[in-house]
Amino acid sequence: MRPTLSSGSARAVAVVAMLVAVGAILGIVETAFAPAIPVPGVRLGLANLAVVLALALVGRGAALRVTLLRVLVVALATGSLGGPAFAMALAGALCSWAVMAWLSSLRSLSVIGWSVGGAAAHVAAQLAVASLLTGTAVPLLLAPFSLLLALGCGLVIGYSSHLLLSRLPLVSAEFGAR
Repeated sequence: MRPTLSSGSARAVAVVAMLVAVGAILGIVETAFAPAIPVPGVRLGLANLAVVLALALVGRGAALRVTLLRVLVVALATGSLGGPAFAMALAGALCSWAVMAWLSSLRSLSVIGWSVGGAAAHVAAQLAVASLLTGTAVPLLLAPFSLLLALGCGLVIGYSSHLLLSRLPLVSAEFGAR
């Protein structure tokens, strides 16, 4: 198990709040640029950066709070709360968190591996919810292409997380390089 901040400490609360804000901002920015991406429903997963960092810095429970709060804030800001986009975002985020939380317990994987697994889980959950909402398996036809894109995006977010963690004074001073 990787060392994390004590969940009740003021520093941990501040880190969680900051990561919720960063995740929400990245999610809102990403939503604004979504029409520029030609594949329906495909996003880069920028907001997932906050969840990967939360897992590494403050643990699974705090990362779940970051996940839920950032999805809620983005839904409120974009007007999608209660709609199909919200259902898909929530399902994807929760599945992504669950897979990354499990992968973070494996010592053989770094944040890059967590991120790739989380990206794949996110896409799979969103396609499953889209199929349920439409009552057809047609959205699942996007799975091969979407999972391939998720691999690339997961690698980028994971590597970005790795770079950020290696440069944070909190991580370097208190926990050593990861």
